[in-house]
Amino acid sequence: MNATATSFAPSSTIPSASTPASTFSTLLALITGRPVDEGEGRSRRIQLMITAGLLSLVFAAVWGLAVGSASLGLALANVYKVPMIMLLAALFSVPAGLLALRVSGADYRASDLLTSFVTAVLSGSLVLGVLSPLVALYYHTSAWAGPFLGMGSSFLALGVAAFVFVRATLRRRRPGTEAGALAVPTVVMLLMNAACLLQLVALASPILPEATIFEGGVDGVIAR
Repeated sequence: MNATATSFAPSSTIPSASTPASTFSTLLALITGRPVDEGEGRSRRIQLMITAGLLSLVFAAVWGLAVGSASLGLALANVYKVPMIMLLAALFSVPAGLLALRVSGADYRASDLLTSFVTAVLSGSLVLGVLSPLVALYYHTSAWAGPFLGMGSSFLALGVAAFVFVRATLRRRRPGTEAGALAVPTVVMLLMNAACLLQLVALASPILPEATIFEGGVDGVIAR
């Protein structure tokens, strides 16, 4: 009788990959820096990376729509241009980061580095997403504040993503692994991503309604 009752009792543990809501909750916990059980090893990390990547593209599209909302053509173009820039910059950064990880000799799993990186990209896109209504509002009501918020939100997103990446990478290091050993792959991925973003923005411009120094890529920045 007790065995029967026990077999039909509700489980006190929820599978780590049970629902989309639990996956999103896990990603948010990773962004805040809290330690989270990533469930069933490699398959769970892959699920988290794919989900984070897709969500990042969605939030990037929302921001692109908001920042270009003063012009219908620009807004529609930004729906695919901004996610494309984010996706390509991330993909271009991965090989350099993995190579730097191996060259550094750090005792660190490549999958952990990728999870930290994708989580950081998600954190940056979340910043863009939550600020999108404010950006759209000011682009329609203020000739000065609209461009300021559009450019400022993108820099804020980059700063948050960099911070989350460094923190997540350090939290996943194994006992006995020095933080300095992870400096090489971390810095390489950050620099590679920034360099790719700069040139991809130039290729995809215009993104903002007004001209910026970034429309000329590295040449435009140096010339100013």
